[in-house]
Amino acid sequence: MEVVIIRLTPYREKDYIINALSKEEGIITFRAPGALNVKSKFAGKLFLYALVDIELRESKAGHTLTNVESLTNMAKVFTDPKRIIALNVVGEVISKTLKDDASITETFTLIKNTLHALSETSKLISLMYLFITNLLRILGSGLVIDRCVSCGDTKNIIGVAFNRGGLICKSCYDDKTTKLTGSDIQILRYGFMISEAELLRHEFSDNEALSLLNLMLMYLEFTYNIKIMSKDLIK
Repeated sequence: MEVVIIRLTPYREKDYIINALSKEEGIITFRAPGALNVKSKFAGKLFLYALVDIELRESKAGHTLTNVESLTNMAKVFTDPKRIIALNVVGEVISKTLKDDASITETFTLIKNTLHALSETSKLISLMYLFITNLLRILGSGLVIDRCVSCGDTKNIIGVAFNRGGLICKSCYDDKTTKLTGSDIQILRYGFMISEAELLRHEFSDNEALSLLNLMLMYLEFTYNIKIMSKDLIK
């Protein structure tokens, strides 16, 4: 079973209690006996936000880990400060937005593809941006990007308004609208049009994606009434 680890809790002297996300079961909890022992067969494989393939044994006491294999290059991630920041942003967003089994099942492929891409691409700002737009789209919180959300005009688009849920034209612009450049509007539209299988199909430079990433993090916080603390590390 492929899972994403979202919490590691030390248990007794050498064990972990692990909470993870899975496509099949949503949230799953299991014990990793002896995982804190440096000689354990689990050593070096169980990390926060790691994507792993696990085998479990079921008993009256619950699930127990019997085998684990890493599915991403975590060594490459953990030796690059920018990849560590990206991993923490992605992980914090996952932890604070996915609260039920249905949302986890729906977004698992996106999460899996994002974690794979973390060690493959150098365009980490672009990846975080496209991860968040896809997450919002899948969860039903995507912005209206094909027309003005207020009047339906497909031309003269000049900004976006969170409180109205989409793009805004020149006639409907007000003080709650964030003004965007033509390039920003194109990137915003692209972010909500692509699928989770296309995260690396077209990558934006840091200069192109940074302002849109910050904008989408603000929209995420606005929509789910949360605070993404790790966003302050993004530069």
